[in-house]
Amino acid sequence: MTGGPAAANMYILFNEGSHDAVIIDASCPAERVLSVLKEEQLRLRAILLTHGHFDHIMSADDLRKKTGASVYIHRNDDEMLEDPEKNLSLMMTGGPVKTSLSDEVAEDGDIINEAGLSLYVMHTPGHTRGSVCYIAEGELFSGDTLFHMGIGRTDLPGGSFEILENSLKKILTVEGDPTVLPGHGESTSLLFEKDNNPFMSML
Repeated sequence: MTGGPAAANMYILFNEGSHDAVIIDASCPAERVLSVLKEEQLRLRAILLTHGHFDHIMSADDLRKKTGASVYIHRNDDEMLEDPEKNLSLMMTGGPVKTSLSDEVAEDGDIINEAGLSLYVMHTPGHTRGSVCYIAEGELFSGDTLFHMGIGRTDLPGGSFEILENSLKKILTVEGDPTVLPGHGESTSLLFEKDNNPFMSML
């Protein structure tokens, strides 16, 4: 699903036959998400945020209040949730976007077990100080760290090109060729990006 003023991607994950689900980022309106969950007969258990920018957290509070789902984010971005200046909503939209602080911390190396799923947390700062990727079997949810043939901006507060380069090197250590599901744009694969993305091939 894609939504919000910056067309950010949101992913709903669940095991076949299960009625529990998690989402990666909360970019789409809560009503739309709840409608999909109802249609698929799913219960939302967790909201995993890749970072704290407004376009990825927009419906987190509404979804948490209406479903009881726990919100996860890296500790370095937690303060962005309730600060419209730090999450850039005031600068980018002119209106405040804010949500309550997270329920759970997503630290580097953690394995989050929710809804019968296991997701590995990889801290990949550079776009923000607390950016993370979530890795499941055969899938890498890269947030705004890595895109198809591109990378996230590093000219915003908390960004650093040098730090992001180190995060890209870290992503290259992921085994196999997982599907890369980014925070914006189309999906890709890790090996394709390694061979073709100009920011990856120069590492």
